[in-house]
Amino acid sequence: MNNKPVVVARINFRNIKLAYIITAIVIGCIVIQDIVFMILAALDVFHNSPENMTVSLGNYLFLTLILSAVFIPSRNFRKMMNLGSKRADFFKGCAINYVIMAAVISLLSMGLYFTYDKLMVSLFYRGGTLDVLYWFRWIENGPMVAFFQQFAFLLLAAVAIHTLTAAQEKWYGWAADAVIVAIIAVFTPIAPLRSALVWFFNLIIFHQYAWLQIAVCIFLAAAIYALNRSIFARKAI
Repeated sequence: MNNKPVVVARINFRNIKLAYIITAIVIGCIVIQDIVFMILAALDVFHNSPENMTVSLGNYLFLTLILSAVFIPSRNFRKMMNLGSKRADFFKGCAINYVIMAAVISLLSMGLYFTYDKLMVSLFYRGGTLDVLYWFRWIENGPMVAFFQQFAFLLLAAVAIHTLTAAQEKWYGWAADAVIVAIIAVFTPIAPLRSALVWFFNLIIFHQYAWLQIAVCIFLAAAIYALNRSIFARKAI
């Protein structure tokens, strides 16, 4: 294949096995726990217990995206450069990785929400599941729109984590960390600033107009990711 960014993306997918393994272990433990609980419920052990709730199985898939956004810039960059890859190809290839992962994870999460989670609720978790699709009210807009809302948000989250990780070796990375901490520490206790912070999160998560939330998340993801061109241009091998 002559498309070098695609080659970079494929190599990245093969070199984030630790992210897959950690996610698989966590999901495996949750599934085993659910099986045990179902057996205990069948034996009427929980007869007098309050309604149970659990985190949606699909939400644990987010671990893959979060860990990948840390491993790719911190571990894969130097490997790619040593293999003869160009910085521009790495920049483009990583974008492909995050778009694909955000789309696949959003689709799988949606599928688990309507299958596994519904089954668990009917059998044991009478209190329902803690799922971003429900708690962020995306599912109220229908499965198709909810998919794109979750995809856009996951893409923004992955790009933000990737960019912060990539910048950690430089002063501007530490400065970004300090700014984030300052925003949380200063904006939260001061009512007008807290309102601004709430407005921002409403815009990227809870906005009543799904198309605006999707557009803003994708725009911010593109803007933040554009910073990586200059970050990786100066990043030491």
